[in-house]
Parts: sequence; structure tokens; C-alpha cells
Amino acid sequence: MGAKENKATVEAAYEAFGRGDVAAVIGVNASNAVWIIHSAADAAFGGEHKGHDGIGAMFQTIGETVDITMFDLHPIAADGDVVVARGEQSYTVKKTGKTVAGPLVHLFTFNADGELIRFEEWESNADAAWR
Repeated sequence: MGAKENKATVEAAYEAFGRGDVAAVIGVNASNAVWIIHSAADAAFGGEHKGHDGIGAMFQTIGETVDITMFDLHPIAADGDVVVARGEQSYTVKKTGKTVAGPLVHLFTFNADGELIRFEEWESNADAAWR
């Protein structure tokens, strides 16, 4: 697959996430995909998540621990097997009632078959919200 197809896959995954279709998001991943969330040390969903089960558990943890109030990833750029998205988000940590708001970056790496094999997220302003 090429950059255009990989970008379209990312756009479709964001649309699926927006309508709550987590299964569709997981479906674009290779069975051995790795997701890494760079967040606050105390963030319930931070760290490394492997395979469909691990990624699914991460999404379940997100649903259980935060209320997402804004999630907008634009622009989205692609080159070969890499797609990068930059955006803004806002969510409230249920445990503390504190809000995380600010920029984030997503980096997607695809294999030759168009499956997502690695995802990394960097979010900002999260440290205080989890304590």
C-alpha cells in the first residue's frame, strides 16, 4: 500500500472512533501491532499495548477512566508507510475530575499489506490531571 491508502485508513479509523466503533479501529491493525501512549506516568492507558487484545483493553480503559470532550486530529500527512496527525484534545479524568486539554501527535506505521503495525501518541498537559 502507499501513502494515499494509508492516510485514508487513518482517516477512516478516526471516523470510526468518533462514532464509537472501536472494533473498526482495532481491525486496521496487524495481529501483532504495538501501540505506545506517551502520557503522564499515572495515566491509566499509558504505556505499551500489544496485539488486538491489548489494544482493545486499552480502549476499554480509556472508556472507563476518561470522558472525552474534544478530539480533533488535523492535519494528517502521509509519506510511504508513515502517517502523522497533529491535533487538539480535551478529556476529563473521572477519578480526579481534572481536565487534560492541549495538542497531541499521532504517528502510524504500516506494513506493505496496509496493516497498522505501530502507533505512537504523544499528549501534553496530562501530568496534573491524573493525581
